[in-house]
Amino acid sequence: MRMNYIHVLSDYLCHRFPWWKDGELSYEPAQKTVYVYCRYVCGPRTLLPDAEAIARLDIGVERFIIKMPGAMDVVIKCQPHQSKKRL
Repeated sequence: MRMNYIHVLSDYLCHRFPWWKDGELSYEPAQKTVYVYCRYVCGPRTLLPDAEAIARLDIGVERFIIKMPGAMDVVIKCQPHQSKKRL
């Protein structure tokens, strides 16, 4: 079975961020944006501790937009070459 970019990305994100497992990914190549539709996340507090790690991913994505039921969308702008202090 051949894996495309979104499958590889999904596997990596599910391994790195366990709360991501119940989400669905879509990718908009023109905007270099990954949309994550989380179904069972407890809320933004669940993912905020991981926001810095997500922002530092160097995978050719400019931003992640994470959509959760009952919460505002969380937008994480990717800045892969920034130090932790500058984020």
